[in-house]
Amino acid sequence: MGRIINMASVAGTLGGFGQASYATTKAGIIGLTKTMALEGARYGINCNVVCPGIINSESFQLIPPDMRERLAKRTAFRKPGEPEDVANAIVFLASDKPNTLLELYSMFQGGLNFLLLAGKFIF
Repeated sequence: MGRIINMASVAGTLGGFGQASYATTKAGIIGLTKTMALEGARYGINCNVVCPGIINSESFQLIPPDMRERLAKRTAFRKPGEPEDVANAIVFLASDKPNTLLELYSMFQGGLNFLLLAGKFIF
């Protein structure tokens, strides 16, 4: 069983003011992953995309504190996700556990969107 794990961003699903080119490229990765999931399944290849949102990264720390606070308040948990959250999802997707998991959108944005599995809510 092969694994392909692409990285995109929640911007590819939600867009963002002043982020036309960034959101477009991330949406393209999501669309590519959907096609790869459909085409790869017959060969035993799982294809998934991880779409981090507001993550407590080095780049997040460069944002002015008042804006970081506003961004965090937009999430259900009212705080940014941690890089380890994203890493743990990638480790899971790369493991042999998700044998028939295709087209999983791992949205790590603290509740700005829902985790979707093949178009169905799983949370």
